[in-house]
Amino acid sequence: MPVTNIVTKPVKIKASVAVRNTKVVFPNTSKTTMVNVPAKQKLVIDSIYSSYYVVKIGGIKGLIPQADLSLKTNNYVDPNGNYSYDKLTADLQELNAWYPSFTKVEIIGKSVDGRNLYAFKLGTGKSEISINGSHHAREHMTTNVIMEMLDQYAIAYEKNAKISGFDVRKTLSQTSIYFVPMVNPDGVMLVQKGASSAKNPSQVIKLNKGSKNFTAWKANVRGVDLNRQYPAGWSTIPGNKSKPGPDNYKGTKALSEPEAKALYDFTNKHSFKNTVAYHSSGNIIFWHYNQTGSQFTRDKAIATKLSKQTGYSLVAPAKGGGGGYKDWYVTSKKRPGFTIEISPYVGNKPVPNSYFSSIMKKNLPVGLILANEK
Repeated sequence: MPVTNIVTKPVKIKASVAVRNTKVVFPNTSKTTMVNVPAKQKLVIDSIYSSYYVVKIGGIKGLIPQADLSLKTNNYVDPNGNYSYDKLTADLQELNAWYPSFTKVEIIGKSVDGRNLYAFKLGTGKSEISINGSHHAREHMTTNVIMEMLDQYAIAYEKNAKISGFDVRKTLSQTSIYFVPMVNPDGVMLVQKGASSAKNPSQVIKLNKGSKNFTAWKANVRGVDLNRQYPAGWSTIPGNKSKPGPDNYKGTKALSEPEAKALYDFTNKHSFKNTVAYHSSGNIIFWHYNQTGSQFTRDKAIATKLSKQTGYSLVAPAKGGGGGYKDWYVTSKKRPGFTIEISPYVGNKPVPNSYFSSIMKKNLPVGLILANEK
């Protein structure tokens, strides 16, 4: 039956964006024609029929499943609960579809199991900073924090609103923020979904000493701790495990793992003026790795601002450490780098989802604080 002959319910919304690859059905008296619609394709919504929107493409009406279309809400990330790799992929695509003039999605590499490693640029400024999360699999709430942060910043940019006194549009017109929300997607999915999420389930169960409980897992799917992979003090990292497993194995050499190598290469392609690697737990901020003189003074001053905002304590300077992303960044780039542990200490398990709201309130302005640093 032609669309023109079916009973539809009018809607007030006249424009939207298809954010998932889908098909538009064009009913006809003799046959049904289906046309592929790529993500970001702008559509005009005419009305609603059953579980479909009636849309216009080239002046012709067709049907598209409501589930495959997202209406503009200026709030696209649901940060509550376990935030999966599939949700991340869909949300980044959707955010870019709604805010194409000041966002960009980039694939910076692949995980061991072939999942995309995403970077998301927010802003138009020539200066740049970077924020990453989920180096460690069980610390996946850091992805929730990052995704809600970029969602709220994007809303404020479009509406020309302020967050914690910061003029978001002005800030992001001067300094762009690159977010890498999930450095370790294979590991995160192991924690959230178990061995079935891996390409080789029997191998990860073996690495986990025969256990199917991956709650405590920190490493990537090969059993290498990604935050012990960077070339700063790698050869002398303390507390290193002797073989692959859930945690603290640094690998056979620095940057042996594709996830760490991707973030390393991505960082080297840019000139970030500062960076944050989000971790959990401990309510503390690591900011020091062998800095001296004016670099020490500068970095401590910024760390103190972050401490004042979050309420997290600064870790006192000490010798040792190494292998972490922040350690390599401050050593290699001579610029401020911070590891922020977002929650009270919870032990070898993910941060309870009930903690999210208070954590988010403390961390929401962090990217804007750093973007406004010189």
